Amino acid sequence: MDNKDNSIDVYERLANVLDATPQGFPRMKSGVELKLLRLVFTPEEVSLASYLTTIYEYPADIARRAGIEEEAAIVILSGLISRKLVRMKGPPSYPGMPAPPPGKDSLFRLGPFMIGWYEAVMRIEGKEFAELFHQYMEEGGSERILAPRPGVLGVVPVRGSLKPELIATMEPHLDIDAHLKRHERFLVMDCVCKREMEVLGKDDSRYPLKRCGFLGLPASVPLGEHVLDREEADQLLRKLEQMGHVSNAAYGFQVSAESPQYVGGCNCDRYACGVFNNHYPSQPSNYRVVKDYDKCTACGICIDRCPTYTHTDGSRDDGLPEYNRDKCIGCGVCVIACDPEALELEPVSAAEWFYTPKSMEEWEEMRAKNLEMEK
Repeated sequence: MDNKDNSIDVYERLANVLDATPQGFPRMKSGVELKLLRLVFTPEEVSLASYLTTIYEYPADIARRAGIEEEAAIVILSGLISRKLVRMKGPPSYPGMPAPPPGKDSLFRLGPFMIGWYEAVMRIEGKEFAELFHQYMEEGGSERILAPRPGVLGVVPVRGSLKPELIATMEPHLDIDAHLKRHERFLVMDCVCKREMEVLGKDDSRYPLKRCGFLGLPASVPLGEHVLDREEADQLLRKLEQMGHVSNAAYGFQVSAESPQYVGGCNCDRYACGVFNNHYPSQPSNYRVVKDYDKCTACGICIDRCPTYTHTDGSRDDGLPEYNRDKCIGCGVCVIACDPEALELEPVSAAEWFYTPKSMEEWEEMRAKNLEMEK
């Protein structure tokens, strides 16, 4: 298929291309990342994908670089969309309502590893893929992908954790209630982190599998196991909030939105979530907990709920849990559970304020700039 540079293995070439993106796909001495690619993508798919960039392009331009016919490129690119190695610009596909088929006027770009084709593939692959991914993250993949800022996920304070005066002025991408009012149907997906743990036989989480996404859908999409109406979605979200889940949204929160708004995301627990378990937490919100020790009764619920172990026991002479602001991500899961109201969220200072990117592309620009500055 590939008439271009054949001096390098096509899987090696794609791995290098993915690693050059702001999201990253770091190379390992063991070559485990190549095993991941070989397991789920054919040489033909990988060869073409290695000529994609993070800029949307017409299939004719991609085909020209790869040295193949445009029609052949469209067929291959179309087959990669569901596995998210390729992103296509245009109307999304909904359950029971497929998007228009790709054609010559469609625009394509390379999809990232996380949040991207890892999640799509983990939902359909089994133990071998989960084991390779786990090995990859332990060997160093987690540091290169999750540690740089902005994070691949960003924290949305849990509903009920912000004071009324802060709700009135909060950024629109934090407004989950407005998101629920905008739509009548919601796509709720299985948590890939929990699925990975289940496949590996390591899941001891008491939390539900179906909990991520909450993406707004047209009212015409039929209800089903993973398509909920507004009331069902709200009830499930409230259940997750009370259980201590952290709402994390991807790539600046506004993916596919025409204006800044909450569009859905992950609902993470500290036991199964790959972000928390790899010790590189999400991009913190623009709020931090403030603790009134005079109100604290040492009940310990903040210790039990905090995903980043911001609250710790045994370090104070008075026996009260110690709060470490440096570890706080501003999720508010401790705030809504604190009956004596010893905890509340306050905005960070102007110097700490994080400007939220308005698109995935803007997020990529910000991270690329930060990575360059760190060299």
